[in-house]
Amino acid sequence: MERITALLFLLQATVTVVNTGSHSIWAFATLIYGQTQFPEFSVSIFVDDLQVLYYDSNIKKIISRSRPSSTKGVEDIMLLGVNIAVEGIYNYMKHPSHHVRLFANHTGGVHVHQRLNGCVLDNDKPSPVMLWDVYDGTEAVYFDMHDRTVNPLWPQLKWTTNEAKIIRMQFIDIYQPICIQILKYYLEKEKNIVLRKERPRVRLIQKTCRETGVVKVSCLATGFYPRHINLTMLRDDRPIPDEELIFGEVLPNGDGTYQTRRTLSISSEKAREKHRYTCSVTHLDLDNKLDINWGNAQPGEGANVAVISSVVVVLVLVLIFAIPAFIVYKKRRRGI
Repeated sequence: MERITALLFLLQATVTVVNTGSHSIWAFATLIYGQTQFPEFSVSIFVDDLQVLYYDSNIKKIISRSRPSSTKGVEDIMLLGVNIAVEGIYNYMKHPSHHVRLFANHTGGVHVHQRLNGCVLDNDKPSPVMLWDVYDGTEAVYFDMHDRTVNPLWPQLKWTTNEAKIIRMQFIDIYQPICIQILKYYLEKEKNIVLRKERPRVRLIQKTCRETGVVKVSCLATGFYPRHINLTMLRDDRPIPDEELIFGEVLPNGDGTYQTRRTLSISSEKAREKHRYTCSVTHLDLDNKLDINWGNAQPGEGANVAVISSVVVVLVLVLIFAIPAFIVYKKRRRGI
């Protein structure tokens, strides 16, 4: 306990930088029972979406995935804190996994216990430590300092009143401050990556099915960072109900930015009505929300007009430059 007390004091004295915005640190831990080619226990630690640390039971040491630190002593303090957290995760997972296997009659084969454990710093306000446990793909436990939910399949995972009191005190007094201070440290260390902002590029795309006349209008936002974005679609300035939309996941681009989309299918009858469709986006790199409108025409009409206009312009330019070039060519052939 003295080691932990000293560590918490060093963490508080070392990390003083506080950054605005919403940022998180998450440890993805996996404990495997049974014979596989994978380590029995492994942990990958991410700050926002950047992996910074890795540990597994084969190598038995924390591996840094981030750039070398110029302050070695501070880095050592952080790694000590990470080691304490990783040990706590392993010890906590090992015990309930054993009981789950016994009570569920899973004494053979391969079984996997996974945990997501971390905390959030939202505009300098720390969240409670949170964790989710999953056993063989089924959620078993959710916990934060205000709530603990246990899957009825595993009643043996419930805590007694005394157990709950002790564990909550550990989270409040030990894991919460360690989690937040390590998050602050890596936010400062990797600020050029995790604190950068990339403005989203937004456009409306339409595609009409010739057979059915159904028009699909998609609102695409791409090239943004961080990944948190609010993208909505409106019809005549009113939000379109979620059940009418297809929600795309936030997906990574090859350059480290993200993309996502919302898609609306419009029947041929609805397409003949005149509506204004709007894609509205809010993001950290936007001072105000960004609205992209689809004019006051029928869906697809504006795009078709734009395409036709572009073709006409190209044809005119071709005629302007091609006809004089052809005349010059004919004169040269005649020797004029």
